[in-house]
Amino acid sequence: MTSKDQTKVMNKGFTIIRADLFRLAIKFKDKNNLHWKIYEGDFESKAAVERRMKELLKQSDFIED
Repeated sequence: MTSKDQTKVMNKGFTIIRADLFRLAIKFKDKNNLHWKIYEGDFESKAAVERRMKELLKQSDFIED
């Protein structure tokens, strides 16, 4: 997804999330935060990050980059 695409999606009210497996965190962007910020962090493992991402993506206003 390009930056332009992300802006369009965020302006429609969606939150974009991305797994940061190096830092064991989930990053996000939304219409109020145009740069990647930590949404949740300090996970114990990559699997824990991925499980939480799955949970968040069940909500209708979250999409994955």
